[in-house]
Amino acid sequence: MTKIKKYVSIAVAAFLLLIFIAANPLWMLEYRVRDIALQRPGLLHPDIIVVGIDEFTLAQFGTFWHWSRPRAAEAINILNSDPDGARPAVIGVDILFSEQGLIEEHDLMLVDAVRDFDNVVLASSLEIGDDPERMLLDTVIGYRTPFPALLPYVSHGLVNGIFDRDGFLRDALLWERYHGEKLYSFPVVVAMKYLGITEPDPFIRENAEMFLRYTGEPGDFFWFSFAEIFEPDFDPWIFDGAIVLIGPYALGMMDHYPVPIQHGTPMYGVEILANVTQAILDEAFKVRAPAWANHLVVAAFIVLGMLVSELVTLRRTLIIFPAAAVAYYFSALAIFNRGVVLPLLIPPLMLGIVLLYQFTYQYLLQAAEKSRLRTVFGKYVAPELVNTLIKSGEADADASERKKHIAVIFVDVRGFTSMTENLRDSPEHIVRTLNAYLELTSTAVFNHGGSVDKFIGDATMALFNGFMPLDDYVYKAVCAAWEMTLGAEKLNQSLKERFGVDLSFGIGVHCGEAIVGNLGPSFRKDYTAIGDTVNTAARLEANAAPSEVLISRDIYDLLGDRIEAKPMGKIPLKGKSEPIEVFSLTNLTFIT
Repeated sequence: MTKIKKYVSIAVAAFLLLIFIAANPLWMLEYRVRDIALQRPGLLHPDIIVVGIDEFTLAQFGTFWHWSRPRAAEAINILNSDPDGARPAVIGVDILFSEQGLIEEHDLMLVDAVRDFDNVVLASSLEIGDDPERMLLDTVIGYRTPFPALLPYVSHGLVNGIFDRDGFLRDALLWERYHGEKLYSFPVVVAMKYLGITEPDPFIRENAEMFLRYTGEPGDFFWFSFAEIFEPDFDPWIFDGAIVLIGPYALGMMDHYPVPIQHGTPMYGVEILANVTQAILDEAFKVRAPAWANHLVVAAFIVLGMLVSELVTLRRTLIIFPAAAVAYYFSALAIFNRGVVLPLLIPPLMLGIVLLYQFTYQYLLQAAEKSRLRTVFGKYVAPELVNTLIKSGEADADASERKKHIAVIFVDVRGFTSMTENLRDSPEHIVRTLNAYLELTSTAVFNHGGSVDKFIGDATMALFNGFMPLDDYVYKAVCAAWEMTLGAEKLNQSLKERFGVDLSFGIGVHCGEAIVGNLGPSFRKDYTAIGDTVNTAARLEANAAPSEVLISRDIYDLLGDRIEAKPMGKIPLKGKSEPIEVFSLTNLTFIT
């Protein structure tokens, strides 16, 4: 990993963790995945029975608040009226009787009912301040209990709910402190009365809330209507030893809330209390992992994802990351079964984000490298060949030097020095003339797949098979040289008419092995070729007459009857210990 990549990766990892801690934009998706994975209907407790104050009840008795107290008292009496002593273990009434009613007689009826029986649990409630999403101590502003005349004779528990950010009820309140007193929830009080204990389970004493895994879906616990209790043939014996939970079960009573089971279908409050009660009786105690643990898990996935993606190949990463995500998912489920709720989606999703980051970084890096290579190689080869070079992998501006068999052209303008003297008062004409000749040589090289290595004053050096593989590169080099001589004749005629100068090319072509690569100091590199092959081509050009193309014996032997050339004998070349055999190109037999 480069230093820049290391710093970028650290910054990205820190940013991802910060976003998760500060905002967690994926919280809604995490909730949905958790709901699907963790919420499963189960076997309902046989002793938990819901009696709903439903539409049928309201149709029978009229407006609820007109009859709620006397009917509740009468229902308690009926349920406890079996002559053989059969009666419910608990009668839980999810109705808040916190104020004295308008009719004193109705209040007295309710007081008499609960005074005569010890199996009744009524609802109480904490009044919440500005933070309705969570049941926090500093948001509790009041406490509503059953009205004073009831308190000596009845148990009561909190019926407040804990809502997530999306309004769903996924956690159950077990207790809350108010003015130093620990107030237990309605289901805890019901469960203790059912079990005949005075202290709840140690888990409940230590945890103020728990994650609720719903056992019953909306409608599962409902058995019959509250109005049926008052029918003449009702037999209270069927509730012997049971937990009877009485509560609103009609839409107009506004006591239904979205729950994570059955795709968010609203569930009545009394059914939610039934689910919490069953979880307590089943000891299905589960808590969400603390925030620091969630942050640690996510941070571990981000950091390990970054390290793994740097240390192994992309192909292996595409195997490791999904395997790690699946392994974590099932590990989180196993930990959930042991009572701790971890995030299911976000840690594996962080691996996907890390992978996306790596893809993006590599894409941007490759794009920048391609841009750099286009800049580097655009100086040497035709623009349309640059992409081919990059795609083939031949274009590597940082590649190590390597030995290749290439063809080299050196071409120089004859008469250029005398021209500069004649046009010394018109430097712009000199520049235009030189550019015209260099354009001609470059075009000829590009037309035949070669690359311009460099311009040396009025001379041009070109390589064939130097930058990228090129078929029949020796013949194509000769074709380029021949095209230069033909083009030079037309260009020279135009210049002679305009400036009275006579220019032509001297060209040398040779082939052989050379060292090819990006050569030079770190602050100034050039992709070029060096070696005896290059030097020989340069010496051939120096010995060429105006408008002459000199080729070596190696060129002549390779091309055979594809060219026409006149033997020039052996000539000594500067820097060569032995003279070499040289030919003067006179024509091409055919051009491909």
